[in-house]
Amino acid sequence: MTEKIQDTIQEISRKAVRIGEALRSERSKNEILQEEIDRNKEELAKELTANTHLKAEIESLRSALHLAENKVVEVPAPVIGRTEQEIDELVKEIEFCIEQLKQS
Repeated sequence: MTEKIQDTIQEISRKAVRIGEALRSERSKNEILQEEIDRNKEELAKELTANTHLKAEIESLRSALHLAENKVVEVPAPVIGRTEQEIDELVKEIEFCIEQLKQS
């Protein structure tokens, strides 16, 4: 009977050792997974920040577009037509200047 008790104790001891090893292995896996979760949380936070900045930039561009669409286009005042006499005077002045340049 004592031998049977010893065998049972040894079997329980072996099982306890295997359970301990399995527990250490699972704890190691858990640490690795927790580190990955932490990295993913940091990456998510960065992406959310970038997303917020992009949304702000989009709103700014939409606002600028809205202002540009509503901007009043100023039409320049029409050029007052020159009279025939003024045109003749300008032509004569240009011809005079050309003659002066030819003589120089």
